[in-house]
Amino acid sequence: MPDLSAIARAHAAANQEALLEHARMGRSVCEWRDGKVVWIAPAEIFARYGLDEFGRPKA
Repeated sequence: MPDLSAIARAHAAANQEALLEHARMGRSVCEWRDGKVVWIAPAEIFARYGLDEFGRPKA
């Protein structure tokens, strides 16, 4: 039987890297939130992962 927690961690890591890659290129991404599609700005993506608005670790 596959290790579902390892699969979930790998999926989360891949999702994080994809979001950060888009943000580094200055691209917004869309996601489903409260029954609607909403656009997420690069600064919000960076903030989600504890980075400043330029994608650098917060001091």
